[in-house]
Amino acid sequence: MPVTRGQGPRSHPWARWALRWGAPNATVALVAVWALEPDSLVGGVIAAGVALAALLVFAGTMPRRQPSAERARRGE
Repeated sequence: MPVTRGQGPRSHPWARWALRWGAPNATVALVAVWALEPDSLVGGVIAAGVALAALLVFAGTMPRRQPSAERARRGE
């Protein structure tokens, strides 16, 4: 779909989501597992828990798909 000039922030929910939630949560998940490199079982469980929590926030905050009737009403 071509991007036209003058589109407001409502027309790009994925771009806003990626900057606000996607990138930070992906970073937390990756750092928790790769950068920390836990040495013990407890550290591994904690790192996995942090990564899982970040993944749940990542998935839970994704923009929902809009029904095609609503998009047609808005003129997209």
